[in-house]
Amino acid sequence: MKITPLDALFSKYIKTKADFLCEWCGVSPHRRGLHCSHFIGRRYRNTRWLIDNACCLCFACHNYMHDFPSVHKDFFVKRLGMDRIEQLEIIARSDNKPDLTVIEAELKTKLKELTQIGFDALQSKSGGR
Repeated sequence: MKITPLDALFSKYIKTKADFLCEWCGVSPHRRGLHCSHFIGRRYRNTRWLIDNACCLCFACHNYMHDFPSVHKDFFVKRLGMDRIEQLEIIARSDNKPDLTVIEAELKTKLKELTQIGFDALQSKSGGR
């Protein structure tokens, strides 16, 4: 499946939000070794860019989760709760069409906020130097 510019923006947001750490094992591999893992597959456009539907995993953990789908599901159930998982499944199957322009604008805003938070944290650690 082709990676669109919106997919790349979404992936960048998910990785930044996770502080570039694997959310399963905690490892911080080289940034290209991190993946944006979706609980419900990307082919379902209604959930493709929902933040709850994705997490940051290293290459090894992402492969492991795909090899053992029950582990992947358990991981997301622990993160979100079964009610939210069921909501995501309903959203994925709905006939609604996502507004990609709105999604892009929201992601850019959230990414900018995360980037500013990270910058502020670095400034406070260094005493503002």
